[in-house]
Amino acid sequence: MAKFNWEKLLHTTWFYTKVFFAILVLMTATYYWGTYNPNKKAVKQANQELEIFYIQKIKDMELREPEFVYSNDIQFVRAMHKCIDYINFSLPRLDRVPYEMIVAQAALETGWGTSRFAVEGNNLFGIRTWDKNTPHMVPLGMGKKWPGWGVRIFASKCGSVKEYIRLLNEHPAYEDFRKARTNFHVKNLEPDPLILIQNIDKFSTTADYDKRVKRIIVKVRKLEEKYASDKTINGDNK
Repeated sequence: MAKFNWEKLLHTTWFYTKVFFAILVLMTATYYWGTYNPNKKAVKQANQELEIFYIQKIKDMELREPEFVYSNDIQFVRAMHKCIDYINFSLPRLDRVPYEMIVAQAALETGWGTSRFAVEGNNLFGIRTWDKNTPHMVPLGMGKKWPGWGVRIFASKCGSVKEYIRLLNEHPAYEDFRKARTNFHVKNLEPDPLILIQNIDKFSTTADYDKRVKRIIVKVRKLEEKYASDKTINGDNK
């Protein structure tokens, strides 16, 4: 009868024990690495897919466009805020335009919503059309003859805000704006309206347009602070 080779058994057992622990260590390291250092590309794709899913769910809810009612500057700011929130519900995060930038431009273009184009045409940004069949208005003093362009008429003021955002996201003239906004997102930073406004110089022919918008952004912030303060004092949670 052959003698049992205990030395070989111990050697084999030790070998497989080392293999087992090596695999265990590797699996543990992989788990912790995947947990605390996830694949950024995979995470980004997953977040985008989740965002698309929720946006579609929100669209399916058919939320109503908020009323756009105001009689002073702070009410104009709050009406803009509600409108922008409504639009952002169905807009991917990377396509959103800073709230203060939108409000400041609308305030500058319409005198805080008091211009003829804003009141009669619901156009808060002086958005033009070169198609005479599109509902439009023309500046006073230009007569009834088609001058080659007109200021678009919108069904609602919130509709003009939506078109303004679409233009910034799609029109070739605002490619620099989109690149600057992307740079903020790449660095995981919130886009700064005071910087982004410098990249839409083609929106207006006014030489110091960006400086004017910046001054109004500062005013918008002060109005928001006053609104928040008044809410606290009055105990208003609306």
